[in-house]
Amino acid sequence: MIQVRARHALVAVLGTSLMILGGCSAHNKAVQDSWLARVPEENLRDVRQAQVARDRAADAITRADVSIGDAERALDVARRNVDAAKNHMDAEEATLEAARVTGQRASIDQAQGQFQTAEAGLAAARAHVGWRKQNVDAWRAQKQLRERELEVANAELAYSRFLALKQHGDIRVQDISEAELQKDITKAQRKATEARREADAKAQQAQQARVAWEQLRTQARGYGGSGWDRR
Repeated sequence: MIQVRARHALVAVLGTSLMILGGCSAHNKAVQDSWLARVPEENLRDVRQAQVARDRAADAITRADVSIGDAERALDVARRNVDAAKNHMDAEEATLEAARVTGQRASIDQAQGQFQTAEAGLAAARAHVGWRKQNVDAWRAQKQLRERELEVANAELAYSRFLALKQHGDIRVQDISEAELQKDITKAQRKATEARREADAKAQQAQQARVAWEQLRTQARGYGGSGWDRR
């Protein structure tokens, strides 16, 4: 009796395992490169176009990474300019206090003008940092978009490979769900649309921050100073 029950339990476990493995196999099954080797090149036009699109999407991610690095370095420079502008303003404030001690109107007026110039320069420098921060965020959102676009390109490439074999009459694609491949494309496209919306919003915020900085930079130059806005 114990042996019979043990055999039944073993059969049940093996049956469940086979069902799980079978399900995983069906779900993970994908077109192999060796299968496509049997398809004439003239019938792989859509596949080649999808491969080019995938490569371009991958290259766009690399370019976004480079732009993020450039934006981060520009942010570091802007932050150092804030420190320099702050030191400059502090020095001009000390000069103004010294002029007030003398009681000389001409000296006080001159020192007051220089202090106001330095103060405006510090405001511009801080606004510059604000723009650079927004610019970094915008480029990071762009990278996220490019990654989502790569997912779309990969999904479309997988589907084009499937169709090429299906049209060639390869029966091995019968184990691959065409509906699932189409669903993968739709899902990837939805994520890309959401990422594009976020990237557009971040780009707009960065543009607004740049406009605000440029206005303060112009005001600082109006005082006769540099504004500490070196790019």
